[in-house]
Amino acid sequence: MMDTWLIGILAATVGYLIGSFSFARLVFAWLRPGVPIEPVKTPTKDGSAALVSHAVGATSVMMTFGPRWGMLTTLVDILKSFVPTLIFHLIYPNDSYHLICAVAVLVGHLWPVWYSFNGGGGNANIMGMLLAVSPLGLLVTHSVGMVIGMAVPVISFLAGVVLMIPWFAWRNGIYSAETLFAIIVTLLYVGGQVPEYLQARRLHLGVHDLDVDHVMRTMKRSAATGKPGRQVMNTLPLNNDDESRPRTDSE
Repeated sequence: MMDTWLIGILAATVGYLIGSFSFARLVFAWLRPGVPIEPVKTPTKDGSAALVSHAVGATSVMMTFGPRWGMLTTLVDILKSFVPTLIFHLIYPNDSYHLICAVAVLVGHLWPVWYSFNGGGGNANIMGMLLAVSPLGLLVTHSVGMVIGMAVPVISFLAGVVLMIPWFAWRNGIYSAETLFAIIVTLLYVGGQVPEYLQARRLHLGVHDLDVDHVMRTMKRSAATGKPGRQVMNTLPLNNDDESRPRTDSE
């Protein structure tokens, strides 16, 4: 019994410490030492306000340094949950220590002790741990999430995360450790988005509509051109004034 608790504590500690490591901040410290990290902003359709993201992650890197650095950050964030989760799963295949480790990695990523508990969004982390726990589950849940996202882009990834619950309930049973893992991960992910949700609610009460499509077009244009997202964003019009704002030759 004591060994079980000790291994569980070890899995949680290792997971949290690894999760607390922010490659995104390392990129900023290397490429722009001493310069404050500018947060990612989603403008309103009238351009009078914006939702300011608290997270520092791959999107922040892409917006400042371009898609190559953003993709590298995404890959590192995937690996930092995939590798420790897989290692614990291989060492203890008949136990749930890998699930404890995976949850702890996400907690560390969202609320890292090294950065005043201000971390990233957790998207890549969840993909990495799900890849280690159930590769087919990752493919199924997030493919369906992408389909849902075609109608409601803002909930595309959230839909994939929530769908982990019925996936594991079907595959492993309603009362399985995997289903509990999926529920906890979903709650943690939603909890990590609370600051943005509260901002969005205030903006909505102030009769402001977020221009989510503007952000999506920015990311697509950045990926296509290789330019930093902020540079691209300045050339794209908001949804309500497509005809009034001048376009650049590249558009």
